[in-house]
Amino acid sequence: MKTGAIILSAGHHIPQEAFQPMMAVGGTTIIRRIIILLKQADVDPIVVITGRDGDAVEKHISKMRVICLRNAGYETTQMYDSVVMGLNYIEDLCQRILILPVKYPLFLGDTISQLLSTASLAACPVYQGRRGHPILISASFIPALLSYHGPKGLRGALRQEAIAPYVEEIPVEDQGIILSVEREEDCQTGYGRAQKIPLHCVSHLYLEEDEIFFGPGIAQFLSLIDHTGSMQTACRQMHMSYSKGWKIVKDAERQMGFPLLLTKSGGAEGGFSQLTPKSKDYLNRYLAMEKELGQEARRLFAKYFGSQQKEEK
Repeated sequence: MKTGAIILSAGHHIPQEAFQPMMAVGGTTIIRRIIILLKQADVDPIVVITGRDGDAVEKHISKMRVICLRNAGYETTQMYDSVVMGLNYIEDLCQRILILPVKYPLFLGDTISQLLSTASLAACPVYQGRRGHPILISASFIPALLSYHGPKGLRGALRQEAIAPYVEEIPVEDQGIILSVEREEDCQTGYGRAQKIPLHCVSHLYLEEDEIFFGPGIAQFLSLIDHTGSMQTACRQMHMSYSKGWKIVKDAERQMGFPLLLTKSGGAEGGFSQLTPKSKDYLNRYLAMEKELGQEARRLFAKYFGSQQKEEK
């Protein structure tokens, strides 16, 4: 079952000094830590809702193969409006969704694994009787969540009669699910300092003939075009110029021998970019192989480095 995620990082009604997604924590930054832990659990797609300092945040994570949506009205809207934005986008891309505010980055990878192992339609982790983040919901609940207009945000939406009876509480030994990080002092507590991401492996898949022509970068670029219908949006999310985007496409087409995109310039109905059937099939096969490669790499990592991790613990 495919699980995606929505990370809420728009900064709704949060003082500037308390909005720190790029604050250092456990050897990386808050936003990168969250994304890394989600990727280790094969969560995809990952949608990040940005707002305050959007350019800086998006540039900071531009090579992490996530989708960034900008909530330009973050100063006058509520966090639940960002939830709705993410749900509208991700609705048809996965069967389950993890929802988590960026200010709760100290959860453990084991907590994600426990959430993903449940067969329930919705679940939340519980530490010593207190519910925390992230929250897992079935995509089947998205219509009910989108129809909620009450004053209590996500908490109120989850308490609707159509959803509440299906929410499983999963006890975890993870204090991080309830610890918010809003100041540097929050990262310097004993718990915050200890939350370094464990040693892990990262694999990258490249395809080449005379030279490398297909890899993680162009896969991210084509995935963004496929998701957004806009090459310009894909270029913006990857923080590269439109001309560089075209060069990447043309270089790959020269090696692959077939067109990657169908494009239409703006007009009364607006412009668009979409993958050709052949390039979409190629991308899907690349992503499937990449996923299997990652799984095999983790198996080998456990074989060769698993004992070292146990000794460190």
